[in-house]
Amino acid sequence: EKFDEMPLFQEIHDGRDVLMGKHANTTIPKFLGALNRYLTVGEDQKFYLEAAERFFDIVIKNHTYVTGGNSEWEHFGEQKMLTGARTNCNCETCNTYNMLKLARGLFQVTGDKKYLDFYEGTYWNAIVSSQNPKTGMSMYFQPMATGYFKVFSRPFDNFWCCTGTGMENFTKLNDSIYYKRDDVLYVAMYISSVLKDELQGLDVIMETSLPKKPTVRIVVRKESEGTCRLAFRIPEWNASPVTVRQKETFLNGPEEDGFLYITVKKGMTELELTFSPTIRIHPLPDNPNIVAFTYGPLVLSAGLGKEAMDTSCTGVNV
Repeated sequence: EKFDEMPLFQEIHDGRDVLMGKHANTTIPKFLGALNRYLTVGEDQKFYLEAAERFFDIVIKNHTYVTGGNSEWEHFGEQKMLTGARTNCNCETCNTYNMLKLARGLFQVTGDKKYLDFYEGTYWNAIVSSQNPKTGMSMYFQPMATGYFKVFSRPFDNFWCCTGTGMENFTKLNDSIYYKRDDVLYVAMYISSVLKDELQGLDVIMETSLPKKPTVRIVVRKESEGTCRLAFRIPEWNASPVTVRQKETFLNGPEEDGFLYITVKKGMTELELTFSPTIRIHPLPDNPNIVAFTYGPLVLSAGLGKEAMDTSCTGVNV
């Protein structure tokens, strides 16, 4: 409680965006602390949960780029002033890490699908893309200004805060694919994976290459009697109704709060889900003529060639 910043919590709880000029990755963990206070102490601390929920909404609505990242030079700017703040030093990776942690916790408490939609897009566009696949080095900033390219750390002369969280990001890629509550298994992200739930006697194998191919194949092996419900997230990027096929039969499960529910019984169940990713346009709030394009959960980028890719040093040796 000594670390609670009550004036900030109160302003955000009341829906006022007072984030301009605040150091983003100092502020986000304060609201992680508020959420953890609610989780630890209980329902009589609902003020803290509500503050965390409203903080998340304010950051997403007023300060977040299409990749899921936020900030310029580590700080929140004026609300909805994203075009004017596009530089080579946007979207500190540590902020993204902590916003994902907040989204995960808020979904666990509320069950609201919007947190999973944010998690998916940010996972692919700001976390997976933050590592150099050839060297393993990570990024500090994700530039939002047109024409900039990613700059990765070097083994011996860069060690940013984002180097530390960058390491941790890649130990947590299996976080948040599945969630479980009572008899419901939530399939939150569509990533090829294997889940073994020894307590429930349940094995799940998921195979997919979304969005290259629109299909997801799920094999469920249930050893125990009774039923289990699978809740498949209907992504916010999906353009048409999701179809579910078991062998040659199409299944019609109920939809509720953005999830499609399918019930499985003891034995082996094979399902194939088909989604419909499309190209979408995302304008910036302060300039509708500046847009990004997405296909499914992925932000698209243009191949601008490798000419004149000159580097210079700025700030903390970036």
